[in-house]
Amino acid sequence: MNNTNKKLTINALSAIIQVTFTAILYFFLYKYLIYHLGVKLLGVWSLILSFSSIANLANMGLTSGLVKFVAEYLAEKKYDKIGKLILTSLLSLAILFSIFSLVILFGAKFFLHFVIDKEFLTAAFSILPWSLASLCVNACSGVFTSVLEGYQKNYLRNYLYIFSGIVMFVVTIVLTPNYHIQGVAIAQFMQAIFILFVSLILIIQINSYNRISNWKWSTKSFKELFDYGYKFQAVSICQLLYEPTTKMLLSKFGGLALLGHYEMATRLVNQFRSLLVNANQVVIPVIAETVKTKSKAYLQDFYANMNRIMSLFTFTLSTLLIVFTPFVSLIWIGNINHDFTFAVYILTISSIFNIMSGPAYFSCMGSGRLNILVLVHILMAILNLVIGYLLGQLLGGYGIILSWGIAQSVGSIILSISFNKQISIGYKEIFTKNEKWIILLSIFIILISILTFSTSLPLMNNYLRTLLCCLLLLLYIPIVLRNENFKKILLNFRKN
Repeated sequence: MNNTNKKLTINALSAIIQVTFTAILYFFLYKYLIYHLGVKLLGVWSLILSFSSIANLANMGLTSGLVKFVAEYLAEKKYDKIGKLILTSLLSLAILFSIFSLVILFGAKFFLHFVIDKEFLTAAFSILPWSLASLCVNACSGVFTSVLEGYQKNYLRNYLYIFSGIVMFVVTIVLTPNYHIQGVAIAQFMQAIFILFVSLILIIQINSYNRISNWKWSTKSFKELFDYGYKFQAVSICQLLYEPTTKMLLSKFGGLALLGHYEMATRLVNQFRSLLVNANQVVIPVIAETVKTKSKAYLQDFYANMNRIMSLFTFTLSTLLIVFTPFVSLIWIGNINHDFTFAVYILTISSIFNIMSGPAYFSCMGSGRLNILVLVHILMAILNLVIGYLLGQLLGGYGIILSWGIAQSVGSIILSISFNKQISIGYKEIFTKNEKWIILLSIFIILISILTFSTSLPLMNNYLRTLLCCLLLLLYIPIVLRNENFKKILLNFRKN
């Protein structure tokens, strides 16, 4: 296995470990919070996190540019420029996030009462300053973790996130009995501080050029980052119409209880999604290096292989999640909650399209093709807002969830098609007959699973429904075992 493939394998495996651990951690954390705070306060916490995320407008896409430029400077052996990138990004983000956070803090007094019930306003205002403080600290630590990604040291970042999750969980358990929902917000702040200091130590350890004494402000570095990242600012503005808009509309049309269950569904699906997306994200610095040093044919082949591997895991694991969603609800919430299961079904199906557009998305980032990303995010933002408001009027909270699923799916499909055209590759060249069979089988099992749990069938209890779906899952075994990428992955594990 060459050095690049070895790095990718290590980073991808560490991402899987980190996401899996975080999913387990949040499973117990949310179960604890529902018991001690209730689902409505969980909804308040979810809404404030989304409202605070408006401050991400201050990011300017700088941290995304860091990954690309650090990778390029390493390839060109311009190590002295990395210290300039670090300080320039750190100062810029610290100042911008502080300003935006203060504006949001004062603006909340005039806005939050429109989307939160009066009885929960005090709790919302008590956690907002902590949430904004956490966001500012995370923005600064994002500089250091982006540098780690540029060095292709994602595994260090992933293990850091594991330990920071433990810090948050422990502090939450300690503070929540006395400080209630504010204890959760304080725990998040402590987690952010932990990531900041440890990530700083890590970047200094991996290269002596990263020492604080080598940090310098550079107007040229700021211009480079801004020229690359200003398009991501348009993406950030659009993202304000994603999760924050969805949750505010949910609070208005569906109520805080539905919002609380949606938050749990989002956490479940996002952790699953991160399992695949984070593993795929490690290719950004590799793409940046490939564009500089390799041919277009090499990029096409690399992109096709990414898609084949993603299809193998995305469709099989998504199907598995949908099949067992009712039992996750039973264990996590205490009953098969229809709000939760509906949200998971919609979010999982739309995430399939989104995850499968990941190779195109990260290839665009690595190669600097950002125009298509901006256009797709604008489209998704408009669709989510317009369709969300219309379906919210007709279907209530379920219409809001459905609108986000539609917006995410349409945007992801358009992104994949557009990037394929840019690098002159068609789906016939990407997917083999084996991957097509996996996709068709997944669609079949997902439809059967949703129909059996969403309709009342005589002589069919939940255990029989699950048994039927599990038997259908066995059909994957011969197809997956014949998959060429699966064989290669097994061979790589045996070699290691």
